Amino acid sequence: MSKQDSMGDQGMNHGKMMSVTGCLKEGTDTGGYYIKGDDGKTYELMGKNLGEHVGHTVKVSGHTVKMTEKQEKTRAEMEKTESGGSEVADMRVSNLKMVSEKCK
Repeated sequence: MSKQDSMGDQGMNHGKMMSVTGCLKEGTDTGGYYIKGDDGKTYELMGKNLGEHVGHTVKVSGHTVKMTEKQEKTRAEMEKTESGGSEVADMRVSNLKMVSEKCK
C-alpha cells in the first residue's frame, strides 16, 4: 500500500466532483502520482492502482480534497517541483479510464 493510499480521508475535507484528462505521471513522493490538466493546474492524485497507468493518457474522476495545514506543509516542496510553479489541487480518484497507452 502506498503512502497516499494509507492516508485515508483523515483530516481531509471533500470538495466538488470533477474530471481531468492528461498524462499520468509518477510523483517524487513514494506512491505519489499527478496529472496536469488542460486548465493548467496540476492535480496530486490519491487512489488505488494508479501506478498501472503511469505514462498513459487517462481521464480521472473524483473529488477535490482539502488537506490539513500540516499535510500541505509536508507536501509543499514536492508539489512545487512537480507543478513547475502552476496551481496545485489534491484529488481523491474514484474512477480512472485509460484514453491512450501513450501520452501526447
